[in-house]
Amino acid sequence: MTITPVVTVGIDGSESARAALDWAVEYARAHGASLRLVNGLELPEPSPAYTPYPIGDVRDAVEKEACEALDAARTRVHETAPEVEVTTAVVAHPPVPALLEASGHSALLVVGCHGWGEFAGLFLGSVSASVTAHAACPVVVVRGDGAGRTAAPVVVGVHGSGDEDATLETAFGEAARRRVPLVAVSAWSDVTLENAAGAIVGAWPTWDRLREEAGHRLEATLRPWRDKYPSLHVGTMVVRDRPAAALLDRSAEAQLLVVGSRGRGGFAGMRLGSVPRRLVHHAHCPVLVVRHAEE
Repeated sequence: MTITPVVTVGIDGSESARAALDWAVEYARAHGASLRLVNGLELPEPSPAYTPYPIGDVRDAVEKEACEALDAARTRVHETAPEVEVTTAVVAHPPVPALLEASGHSALLVVGCHGWGEFAGLFLGSVSASVTAHAACPVVVVRGDGAGRTAAPVVVGVHGSGDEDATLETAFGEAARRRVPLVAVSAWSDVTLENAAGAIVGAWPTWDRLREEAGHRLEATLRPWRDKYPSLHVGTMVVRDRPAAALLDRSAEAQLLVVGSRGRGGFAGMRLGSVPRRLVHHAHCPVLVVRHAEE
């Protein structure tokens, strides 16, 4: 029996959530997945002394608004991709715990780049930040205009730590499915001391040598994936820059940026490394954060 993967989308009626929904629809259509649209209720704290409205009326109004947002989202899916199965859920929990609970039963969680509610001017609202750091499945934060660059490459950040098979599997698969090139980016300015260990006596490694060594590591990391996807055009970039800065630059010309949840130097207790955290705040295209197997 084949189990249909579920893609969960956070819905709140905002433009940011609609962008996330549109991205998720295309992903679900391409992957043969179903969609689950979730709206978590952010109910006000009971304080009858400070509101002219009964708490029950406020709760009913919030729930009504959530249902209307989900109905509109479901209609949008039916109009654009009638073949995609859709279910909806209003969850009697705030958005973060609602989406985190849903992530345990999802193949992918998709959210917009702004927070729930009226604070759309905030970069990466608290909901998106929390679910990216703590979800049990990969998370896509839909931001920028990269989703419209259908001929643009998929970009993947490679740090060469040896524990990024899940990240590379996702990146190669997405590029192959979209029939676009894959660009693997490795930034090497922060590996100087790592490569220079033991070089206190003798010549300090030159930047040219560090760049060459970083390039060799990158090619070795990619080799088994090139063999698995022989028809996929794979480009590489080894740059003298901080990883986040290098990937942000590339995101301006990409349709999707794929990164692991932890970068070089991460540890098991770190749910979201500094590089993916900065990317989901500032990238110019959707960012797919892949979880490590042990997380």
